[in-house]
Amino acid sequence: MALENVDPVVKQYFEQMTRRQNASNDVNEDAIPLTRLHGKEYSPLVIRRYSMPFLHWVAIISDDNLEELDKVVTDFWSVDPPRDTIQEMRNVAGGLGACIIAKYKRIEGCAVILSADKMLVSSLAGDFMVHEQCRLELYTLLNLSTQV
Repeated sequence: MALENVDPVVKQYFEQMTRRQNASNDVNEDAIPLTRLHGKEYSPLVIRRYSMPFLHWVAIISDDNLEELDKVVTDFWSVDPPRDTIQEMRNVAGGLGACIIAKYKRIEGCAVILSADKMLVSSLAGDFMVHEQCRLELYTLLNLSTQV
C-alpha cells in the first residue's frame, strides 16, 4: 500500500488495522461511536454521494466539522482500491466506515453504501446500526435522492 501523500488520519487508520491484525485483542475504545439518540436533533444527518471509483454514499450523524470528509474518502480509496469479489467489497465498506469513525471523534452514526457490479453493500455503525428510526431516515432519504 502506498501511504505517502495521504491524510494522516487515513494513514493512522491503516497502521492501526495492521496492528490489530497482528494482535487480535487490541481494541481502540476511541473508535467506538457515541450513541445519543435523545440529542439527535442537534446532530444533523449528512449524506454525501461519490461516483469514483464507483457509485457510493457516506452518511454521518455527527457534530464534528465535516470539511475534510471528501479528502478522507478519496485518500482511503487511493490507499485501498476496490476489488472485484463480494467479500472484498464487504471488507472495504467496513474499512471505509471505520476510517471515518476514527477521523471524527463526536460521530454518532456512520453508514457506507456501495453500489457496484450489480450489488449493493452497506456497512452501518452507531445509531444506524442500533436505532430503527435512523435506518429508516437514511434509506428513505437515499431512496428519495436516487429518484430526483
